[in-house]
Amino acid sequence: MNIQLKIKHALALLNRAYGRPRPFKKSPPVDELIRTILSQNTTDKNSLAAFAVLKKSFRSWEALAGTDTAKIARLIRHAGLARIKAKRIKEALSRIRDREGGKRENKGREGKISLDFLAKMGVKDAIEYLKSMKGVGPKTAACVLLFSFGKPVMPVDTHIFRVARRLGLIGAKLGIEEAHERLSNIVPKDLIYPFHLGIIEHGRKVCKSQTPKCGVCVVYGLCLFKDKSVIASEAKQSKK
Repeated sequence: MNIQLKIKHALALLNRAYGRPRPFKKSPPVDELIRTILSQNTTDKNSLAAFAVLKKSFRSWEALAGTDTAKIARLIRHAGLARIKAKRIKEALSRIRDREGGKRENKGREGKISLDFLAKMGVKDAIEYLKSMKGVGPKTAACVLLFSFGKPVMPVDTHIFRVARRLGLIGAKLGIEEAHERLSNIVPKDLIYPFHLGIIEHGRKVCKSQTPKCGVCVVYGLCLFKDKSVIASEAKQSKK
């Protein structure tokens, strides 16, 4: 089967199982950057709690950028690795502020913090700009570009990496960083957003790392996972 047809077929099955993803709605890009940095190595519940505290504690990202790193760390302790993330957030905001403040049209607004300029940049240049910030990798950069600007970039977390590999969309020797480019290139541009959300949902609920539920998998027929038949058989036996 052609790989794009396989992707479309998989997405149709995922939509049937979990419902169509929520309609696309752009999020403020600086918000998305901070939220994604907070999400690293923790659960959504913890990172979103920390993000909510930051939004409540500061009237603007400019105000946060001028705050002591130790205070930021105390506020985001829910997200784990608080000192590291606090430093990364402060450095990222300072870098954006310095870039914008140096532009002629922003003279007199040196404290401005905005990523709106990324809308006019090509995908490759925008990714490189974001990755130039310490602690911002391919996934964080892709999240900002997809969810804030609708650019055709596939963020790849551990769920997407695992499911895409089992479906044979990426090779066994391909690393997670290379998977971003590979999946961004093979998934039809208009399907990147729903495919991203559908695969994450499937990875969380069914296609788990250690205990995949192959017996109830809606994309079982498309899957190349070598142990799927054994796991599915064991599931059937346990029900008897």
